[in-house]
Amino acid sequence: MNITEIISSMGLQMRKARQLKNDRQKDLAARIGVSRLTIMKMEKGEAEAGRVPLETWLKASEHLDLLSTWQEVMIIKADPFEVYDKKIRHEEGIRKGRVKKLKHQIMGD
Repeated sequence: MNITEIISSMGLQMRKARQLKNDRQKDLAARIGVSRLTIMKMEKGEAEAGRVPLETWLKASEHLDLLSTWQEVMIIKADPFEVYDKKIRHEEGIRKGRVKKLKHQIMGD
């Protein structure tokens, strides 16, 4: 799923939630401190909706009780490269330890 599809999906969810609350676009706009045009852009989910500040999306989500449904999007998942790098560093550490031990045995230390 790309960014455009995500924004479009978020806009659709927002529109449905607003309608379920029997709110008009202008009512939601007034409650979160933006214009009705901004709400229209967000609900349409077009490219311009991507320029709407995150704070506005979060305020609308909070008002519409959608915040908990989008929290998963904000979770930072483990970086697979970091996990791999950690594993490699660990294996290299074991190898270096073996080499040092072998050197000590050969040199008679």
